[in-house]
Amino acid sequence: MDRTLWLHFPDYRASDPYQALLAEALARTIEARAGSVTDALEACAERDVVFHLHWEDAVYAGATSQGEARERIAGFLAELAALRACGGRVVWTRHNAAPHEDRFPAASLELRRGLAAEADLLHVHGATAAALMRADGAADDRILVLRNPDIAPGYPNDIGDAAARRYFHLDEGSTVFAFLGAMRGYKGLETLLHAFAAVHERDRTAQLIIGGRQPNSREGRYVMTAPGVRLIPHFVDDAVVQYVLRAADFVVAPYRRTLTSGAVALALGFGRPVIAPALPPILEVVRPGREALLYRAEDAADLARAMRDACALGPAERLRMREHALRSAGAVTFADLAGALVDRVGAAATLSEGEEGVAQRDIAEVIGAGLKMPVESITPERRRSTSAGRRTAPRSILRPPAR
Repeated sequence: MDRTLWLHFPDYRASDPYQALLAEALARTIEARAGSVTDALEACAERDVVFHLHWEDAVYAGATSQGEARERIAGFLAELAALRACGGRVVWTRHNAAPHEDRFPAASLELRRGLAAEADLLHVHGATAAALMRADGAADDRILVLRNPDIAPGYPNDIGDAAARRYFHLDEGSTVFAFLGAMRGYKGLETLLHAFAAVHERDRTAQLIIGGRQPNSREGRYVMTAPGVRLIPHFVDDAVVQYVLRAADFVVAPYRRTLTSGAVALALGFGRPVIAPALPPILEVVRPGREALLYRAEDAADLARAMRDACALGPAERLRMREHALRSAGAVTFADLAGALVDRVGAAATLSEGEEGVAQRDIAEVIGAGLKMPVESITPERRRSTSAGRRTAPRSILRPPAR
């Protein structure tokens, strides 16, 4: 049998390492590339096809009205139904509770409910997201809970901490906090700035680096926008991300709400403890006092308290937290995620040239430090029954090579 074709949509690999790292891991055992649901339908007549949807708002991107969005969504769901009828399978990874810029909330809710009802496999990164899936109509036996894998391998990481601090003209004795990510309202940047101002007023060694997508950009390595605050005034290139994280002692994620935080996963992957609100999705990833310091969400005074606590930590304690961060990040890799997805969806895989052996992956192996979910949620289960005449691919898969 030809190898299964795994198509992911939309294709954000150029700007989001999550998709790039997952596609690379999948390609070790099956053919994986970008493609639309129409591409999947065309290929379905010749081979087994898996269509993997990520950020679902791409389905109606460009729509100028709620009616147009609904029309695009209806067409998309009809194509998914046709794909499944011809034997294709559908996977949806839910990254967010709802799109960040949810212009058509009624239409996007209809899409999420349609996906929750019809997809063969629904992948989420934690228990909070799984509860959202169930609320949208998903059955438990189609939900795969596996946390956000280590995303740090998607970025350059070849400089030392001292070089990173020199890049930002920071003293070795400074306590450096960093914020990295798109500057959207829900990210709580205003709360962070108020908290940091209170910390810096008492402790001039406290410094803050802010970098991420923003509406207006200027040239320059950074600009000082307030005492102790360095703002990277443009999009942070991948090559510069390591400078921000390696210069930092702590990464602050001051979110008002979150479901999956790529910034937290990235910080942990670089061995940086995080300061974050005690929201359920955060608590599913980090442990207070180990790789994280927590505070009450949207409470600038309590965030300032957590940042002062961070400043008071000595070198040994900071090193211990960095070690915990690295161990937590390594609990799940993209090879683990690829193996779990392929196994649960039942995709066929064949050996690539030069590889030997076929093994059933024991998904429970990925349970490690910081992975907080029942074994049942990630162990292979019997696939949902399907309509008569639909092809069923073999259950065997390859064990992805060690990274």
